[in-house]
Amino acid sequence: MRALFNVLSIFILLSCQSKSEKKDATNLNFEVMGYDLAGAGHLIFDRPHHILNDTLFSFDSYQKTIIKTPLNGDKEQALSLNFSFDSEPYSFFYINSDSIIFSTGSMLFMTDDEGEQFHSVKLFENLEKIAYDVYTEYPFDGFSPHLFYDKNSKSILYYFAKKSQVERRKVFASVKINDGEWNSVNSYHPEEYRNVPLNYTTYPSLTWSPDGFSFIYSINPSIVKVDTITQIQSEHRIKSFEGEQVAEPQTNRGDWSSEYFENWVLTSPNYLKLIYDPFRKVYYRFSQAPLNKFPVNGEYYYDFLVENRELYLTVLDEDFRILLNHQLPRGQYDPTKSFVFSKGLWIPKDISIVPDEEKLYGDLFLIKF
Repeated sequence: MRALFNVLSIFILLSCQSKSEKKDATNLNFEVMGYDLAGAGHLIFDRPHHILNDTLFSFDSYQKTIIKTPLNGDKEQALSLNFSFDSEPYSFFYINSDSIIFSTGSMLFMTDDEGEQFHSVKLFENLEKIAYDVYTEYPFDGFSPHLFYDKNSKSILYYFAKKSQVERRKVFASVKINDGEWNSVNSYHPEEYRNVPLNYTTYPSLTWSPDGFSFIYSINPSIVKVDTITQIQSEHRIKSFEGEQVAEPQTNRGDWSSEYFENWVLTSPNYLKLIYDPFRKVYYRFSQAPLNKFPVNGEYYYDFLVENRELYLTVLDEDFRILLNHQLPRGQYDPTKSFVFSKGLWIPKDISIVPDEEKLYGDLFLIKF
């Protein structure tokens, strides 16, 4: 399970603070270990899930069950829930055994670990408070495989974007789970998209980070940090590969044929996921370079994409200086389902190559200084 198959010792030259001043070089050890997990692939590939205290929590909305899978190899446990609603919940966040948050899309409700409901919040009841702060669109939580819960403010973060509105408005707001009060967050589209229509097809990826949160858009190489204490937003443009760095927003066109869209995917960069690692105090960003070649002789489009697309893991310090930029083997991983726990960064194998979908195959990436 933990057979070491690759150890790289890399001498890294840190990014420049200016063109004339360079940081001292740092010895960084980068190790990759085979690390399969207990449980089936559907725990992360088909269901909402998150990590807490070295445990994977996965929610099965049809069976009304939460599966708790320890990441140290212990056997999983199932929590059966007894709630019943007209609109079934589709996302969740496990805070502790006394408090689990669920969302139906129009309502948040809280239960204990048996599913006994004790509190609920209607999402649209107080939304008018921020009507002129954010874009006038449905609150979107699909940027994460779970409800994006802030333990400090006890609130859930939502994303707002609308193609028909190009004026500068805030893109994130949070709702408090105790009273349903909405508060907008000083967060905006990256500066280069000022007066550019955007919507949820930016596919943001968010991560909690020191003093706030950071996010990326799938179409742009910039990492945006939002300091919720100082209310200051900063942007950090990170280059992980050569060639085209920015993709055309999907909102540029009213109609996307399947042929045009497939061509767009193959010829555009893609920024997949951003994760902050609180144990090692670094960021991980996964990105894909433009492929610029196309299937031939009836090759299946998806298989061609998985097998040929270059995938990069970029490790950055807390000031967004590049510590490591590493090209991962093609066609091996699905970084969109990756996560961090105390041992390191875990990346699952792509579902298309695993021998048994009833198991969780992956590798553990260790960054040591």
